[in-house]
Amino acid sequence: MRFKNKDIILPILLFLVTVLTRIPFTSKLLYHWDSVQFALALENYDITVHQPHPPGYFLYVMLGRLINLFIKDANTTFIFISILFSGLAVVAIYYLGKEIFDKKTGILAALIALTSPNLWFHGEVALTYVVEAFFSTFVALLCWRILKGEHKYLWLSVIALGIAGGIRQNTIVFLFPLWLFAVKGVPLKKIIASLGLLSIVCLFWFVPMVWMTGGWAAYQSAFRELWLFNTGHVSVFEKGWTTFKIFSSALVNFVLYGVGAGIFILAIAMYSLIRHRKLGFLDSNKTFFFLLWIMPSVLFYLLIFIHPANPGYVLIFLPALLILTAASIGYISNDLKRLMKKDLAPLLASTIIVANIAMFFFPHYPISLREIKNHDRNLSVLLNYIASLNPQNTEIFVEPYLFFGFRHIMYYLPEYTVYNADVRVSSSGEIMKIYWGTNKKTFRTAEITMPSKNKFFIIPTFFDIQEKVSQIKGTNMQQLSMGMVIASGPIDLIRVIFPQLRIKADNTNGS
Repeated sequence: MRFKNKDIILPILLFLVTVLTRIPFTSKLLYHWDSVQFALALENYDITVHQPHPPGYFLYVMLGRLINLFIKDANTTFIFISILFSGLAVVAIYYLGKEIFDKKTGILAALIALTSPNLWFHGEVALTYVVEAFFSTFVALLCWRILKGEHKYLWLSVIALGIAGGIRQNTIVFLFPLWLFAVKGVPLKKIIASLGLLSIVCLFWFVPMVWMTGGWAAYQSAFRELWLFNTGHVSVFEKGWTTFKIFSSALVNFVLYGVGAGIFILAIAMYSLIRHRKLGFLDSNKTFFFLLWIMPSVLFYLLIFIHPANPGYVLIFLPALLILTAASIGYISNDLKRLMKKDLAPLLASTIIVANIAMFFFPHYPISLREIKNHDRNLSVLLNYIASLNPQNTEIFVEPYLFFGFRHIMYYLPEYTVYNADVRVSSSGEIMKIYWGTNKKTFRTAEITMPSKNKFFIIPTFFDIQEKVSQIKGTNMQQLSMGMVIASGPIDLIRVIFPQLRIKADNTNGS
């Protein structure tokens, strides 16, 4: 592809502005449970103990290892990756919007992406989702070019798709229908050859990932456990209407966080589509292109699984919605121009961008700057309190909280012993292993052994179990911050507070 010098100035400017708007607002501590598991994987990659969790995120962690050789801090390393790919994602959205529609749409889509609260937020924390947003857009860009007859991009498309699968394994699955649609005009021999290349690219990361896990049996067992006790068996098909309401509500909220004020423009365009059975800016090729980009992941999230606390899930198809929002602004403003004799596109675009910036900076949404600051502050308060206690006679038990969990404590305070007080039973009757850690090492056992004398427990609690714990005689409650209360007491009370934990006393150690 040939560029004139002036053609590259705007993408570089978009990249730099994106990067510069991210740097001042980054999280100072590892944000999410998954963030800590990625950090632990920098030192010891082992999927069997969720460092990181299955299915592995191999290339993401290996990229982190490479960058961490220079940065020497896990959180900074992964945030560096998030910022870098935020800029690349905005540039990719610009190019795709430009090629599918026109340059004006591409610029507008990039500006909306730059200020998208969900995309902005995930450029500030140590998670994989913004990397997925880039690869999703880049693969879609290559697919569009192939669809328009530029078959030379076939080989690059499968390389990008394979690398995307090494970052987040679900990406290759969700984008594959789009790729199949794009290659419908490519000769069959080339399609078969490209699938062979895709397989080779995937083997380059899949084989070492399985080897570092301890072999196929260990990898399969770890993946099965995740599916059995976490993401599997919670689908709409098994749990019914209640689950569908939870999944659909989460999905709608996450999309609102991503598109922001542009959702009103999309709604008007959708109304026009329903009323007139067509949109002026979408022909059949474009319609199928966007549907096959968006719908595979949407259907999975609606029917199989979406975590209600992870807004980043939608970043795989959010770029498509942002481009459609930009195109809808042009479509609606052209309609209004015929009535009002005035171009309202700049006003509509400016309103969306300003509203999205405000949405990131001011309200307390799960994808706001306030959320990042509050998390850093509350986690610091918790860690400072625990650090004031003697690790020799203190055992820590934590409910499976995503943002203040046992992973955060075992990473930042490795001298303490921390237990994940989470025991689940599958539909088949299998009992999940207990995860606990000390000295940044994770252990996975059927039961835990604790000395029965001269030991105390602490439990960071939130609203969910505070009332239950406070009613147990001998338990002390101390409020650290809004909503966070530390429960403490003699170690024997743990059997009362968490009867589901399988605990045995170590009678050989009474000190």
